Amino acid sequence: MRTTVLFLFALVVSLSAKAFQVDDFQERYIDLVDKTFNKNEAYSTVAFVEKYFRVVGNEGFDASIYHVAKKLERAGFVKESAAKANDRLTYRIEKRALERKTWEPVSASLKLASGQEVLNFETNRNMIAINSFSTGGEKKYEMLFVGDAKPSQYDEFDMKGKVVVGSGSARMLFQEAVVKRGALGVMAYSIPSYNQPTKHVNSISFSGIGLNEEAKSFAILLSHKSYQTIKEAASKNQNEILLNVETRIYESEELTLVAELKGSKMPEERFVFSAHVQEPGANDNASGVGVLAEVAASSARLLQANQINPERTITYLFGDEIVSTRRYVQEDKEQAKGIKWGMSLDMVGEDTEKTGGTFLIEKMPDPGAIWVRGVEKHSEWGGRPLTKEQLKPHYFNDLVISVFKNIGEQKNWEVNFNPFEGGSDHVPFLQGDIPGLLLWHFTDQFYHTDGDRLDKVSKETMHNVGTGALVIALMLTENEDNLANMILLNTTTKATIRLQQEMNLSKSNIASGADKAIELDILNTWVDYYSKVFNTVLDTDPKNMEAFKKNLEESQSALATYANMLRSQLKD
Repeated sequence: MRTTVLFLFALVVSLSAKAFQVDDFQERYIDLVDKTFNKNEAYSTVAFVEKYFRVVGNEGFDASIYHVAKKLERAGFVKESAAKANDRLTYRIEKRALERKTWEPVSASLKLASGQEVLNFETNRNMIAINSFSTGGEKKYEMLFVGDAKPSQYDEFDMKGKVVVGSGSARMLFQEAVVKRGALGVMAYSIPSYNQPTKHVNSISFSGIGLNEEAKSFAILLSHKSYQTIKEAASKNQNEILLNVETRIYESEELTLVAELKGSKMPEERFVFSAHVQEPGANDNASGVGVLAEVAASSARLLQANQINPERTITYLFGDEIVSTRRYVQEDKEQAKGIKWGMSLDMVGEDTEKTGGTFLIEKMPDPGAIWVRGVEKHSEWGGRPLTKEQLKPHYFNDLVISVFKNIGEQKNWEVNFNPFEGGSDHVPFLQGDIPGLLLWHFTDQFYHTDGDRLDKVSKETMHNVGTGALVIALMLTENEDNLANMILLNTTTKATIRLQQEMNLSKSNIASGADKAIELDILNTWVDYYSKVFNTVLDTDPKNMEAFKKNLEESQSALATYANMLRSQLKD
C-alpha cells in the first residue's frame, strides 16, 4: 500500500496543478443542487403515481404522465409545439397507437365454497394477473390442485372446465392449462425467496399472462398464506371456490413524455435521463418518476436563477420501461449520435430500514462483471458472467460512483455498486454504444409485491439520489474548462486503487494454489480496460485539447509504468 500511496501522490501532484481537485470540483455542484432539490415535491409525485396499477396505456399510466407534465409546466417548461426559438425548457407528449389493448384491474375476491375469504383485491391488488378477463360476477368453480407438478406431468390430469392451482409461473400455467388443455382459469403461486414469503405471508408478486381474447380467461396470483389455504382445502377434497374478477380491457395509446433543458452551445449533444412509469409499485417505479420529475424542476429553477448554464442538452424521459428508451436511442439516428450519456432511475426512493438492501449503482460492463471477486458482488436479482468482448470501457462508472460516494460520506448514507446485470432502461443505451448505467436499490424484500407502497419510500433517499443524478448531469453538460482534467484525475486515482486491489487478490490466490497465468490475465484485463477508459475522456471535447492530450499521455505512461510494477510483484 505504501507504493500505491507514493504513486498516487505523484500523479495527483502532477495533475492537480492543471485541474480542480475532484472533491472541490464536485462540491460546488453538490452544494448547489442539494439546496435546490425539493424532496417534498418528489414525494408528492410518488404519492400520486403509486395510487395506480400502471400498465402502458391504462388510466393510471396516462394520469401519471399528465401529472408530471403539469408539474413541469409549473416549473417553467413549455410545450414544444408552442415554444419560441429562445425557449430552453420544453416538453412534448408523444402518442402512439398500442399494438394490443391495455388492461387495468377493478376488483376481485376469492373464497372457499364455505364462504371463507382467501383473497380480496381491496387488501391485495396484485392478486389479478395482468391481462386477465372478468368472470362476469361471482361464480362457483371446481378447482384442480396440481401443486409442484411439472408441465410434462399435466396430461395425467383432467383440467378441462376447471380452475387449475399450481406453483410456478402464471404465464406458463395459463398456457399449459387453459390454452392447451381447456381449463377455465388458473391460480399460481410463485414468489422469489428474496421476498421472504414465509415472513410476509400475504405478499403477492405481480405478473401477467398473454392477452388471449379467444379464451377470455384469467389467472389469480396467490400469496404464501392463500396458497397454503387452498392446498389444505384441496387435501380435504373441498374443491369448490367462489371467484369474482372484474377488469377493464380496451383500446388505447402509448404516451411518452420527453422534456428538455436545451444546451446553450452544443444543444445536439445531450445527457439523457430515463424513468419508466409502468409497474404498480411505489419504489418500483413511482420513486423514479418522482425523483426525475423533481430533477427536471430543480434544473429549471437553477436555470431561471442564472445559477447554471448547460452548454449541452439535458433530456428527461418518462415512458414504458426499455421500450421508450430504446425508441429514443434508435428511432432518430441523427439524434442518437448526440447522446453522450444515459442514466436510468429505477427504484431510487427506498427506506432501506424497511426494505433491506442498499442504494446501488449498476455499472457499465467492466472486468468486475467477468471476475466477480473482491469488492464486486452481484445483487440477488442476479447476473451472468460477461466476456472481454462485452466490456464497455468508460470513465462514467468511476465518475458516478465518486459523486455518490462523496454525497454518501456527507449524508451518512450507504452507497454501493454492483457489476452489470441488465433488465432496465440503461440497457438500450449500452446497446446503442452509449455510456449508460442504472441507479437503483436491492435487495428489496417488497420488490414487485403489494407491499411496495408509499410507506416504504424515504424522502431523504430521494433527495440524495436526485442530488447525485443532477450533479453528474450538470458537471457533464455545463462543460467547464477543467471538466476533462477533473475526470482524468478521478479516473487515474480510481485506476491506481483498483489495480492494486486486483494485484493483491491475485497474489493471495496464487499463494493458495491458483493458476498464475489466469491471475495475470485478470490483472492485464484491468490494465487494458483502464488504458481505454483514459482515452474516453476525450469525448468531453476538452477546451484546451493540446494541453489535455499532454496530461492524458502522462497518465497513460504512468499507468503503464505502474502496471509493469504490479506485474513484476505478481510474477515473483
